[in-house]
Amino acid sequence: MRANRTCGPFSFITRFVAASAFTAIALTACGGGYGGGGGAASGVTCGGSYAACPLPTVSRTAPAANATVSGTVALTATAAAATMDGVTVARVDFFVDATMVGTATTSPYTVNWDSTKVADGSHSVTAKVTDSVNGTATTPATVITVNNAAAANAAMTPAQIFPAPRSSASGTTSLVVKLETGAVQGKVQLNGVAATAVTINEGFAGASGVAVIHLTPAAGAWVVPAGALLTEEQVSAFKQGGLYVIAASAANPRGEVRGQIAPENVTVRFTDMAASPEAAQLGITAAGVAATTVDTSANILTIHVNSTGVDDALTAQVNTGAKATELARDSVNMSHWSTQLAAISADEVANFEAGRWQVSVATPAAEKGAIRGQISAAKAD
Repeated sequence: MRANRTCGPFSFITRFVAASAFTAIALTACGGGYGGGGGAASGVTCGGSYAACPLPTVSRTAPAANATVSGTVALTATAAAATMDGVTVARVDFFVDATMVGTATTSPYTVNWDSTKVADGSHSVTAKVTDSVNGTATTPATVITVNNAAAANAAMTPAQIFPAPRSSASGTTSLVVKLETGAVQGKVQLNGVAATAVTINEGFAGASGVAVIHLTPAAGAWVVPAGALLTEEQVSAFKQGGLYVIAASAANPRGEVRGQIAPENVTVRFTDMAASPEAAQLGITAAGVAATTVDTSANILTIHVNSTGVDDALTAQVNTGAKATELARDSVNMSHWSTQLAAISADEVANFEAGRWQVSVATPAAEKGAIRGQISAAKAD
């Protein structure tokens, strides 16, 4: 006798009669002639008026709960039919806020969803599997955040330029970037400086890069020109904290005030580095600035160190409380050390937010650090 599931009023036949003819009658009768649900698959003996078929299973795998997404988003799930002869997964439907946004019929079950079709903010995502005998199962709702128009404000100061110009000027930058298209809007308001040019440049804090957008003066401010666009690579740099605004003047053509553009997921801190007690005893007069950028949502570190008075430096490193990360020396500017887009752990991010990181540059005479700086827990402008 086949080890098929039995159902309804015919279950006694398969229990007590071993003849193959009666077994066939039982399977045929259970297969959907009494209310449907199971007739499509050979050997399926449940559904309709009889015992319920085991349901398929489904689990959403991406994006993760509470994730922030933008642009085209891959909605992904795993699904399986119950173990029965002939029963398979027919499809997986994906829903955003109870509206179906796509269907996948083959594994891996993935639908590419255009998140720009909904407003920025919180949305619920579910996946529903349907098997070949119309059994269904639905995942619990997962909340994600759609953010297709990222806003970023930046305070502009001379201290973000190395070496810092002698100036009391300041400024504020307000930008909105459409992450899917790269469209940029915004303006820069300056105080105490007659700017000759204001640009958005590509580069992390502590590093310099080329201008990607030139702002124009208008009504006492500098505005992003209509139709300005960032490339896909520049949008990625924006998300990582890798763009800045700089205002140049006749007195400071290399820049008088600068502001690093940091979206909500990015923290930028500037740390003054001073001669260590060991170096001071040796008469070493040196200094530096460490510019630290941490993407706290992706656990990514970028740091640039600019120094003076340590031309014979051997190494530079940042100690995150969990490990020491060696910085690479610039092949052109020997006083510049850095690492970019390095993966760090959640514990290291926690140490960063608690102000437990330290940065140092070592010399032959001060191998434990000629200059050092404690990276502050307070977010710097």
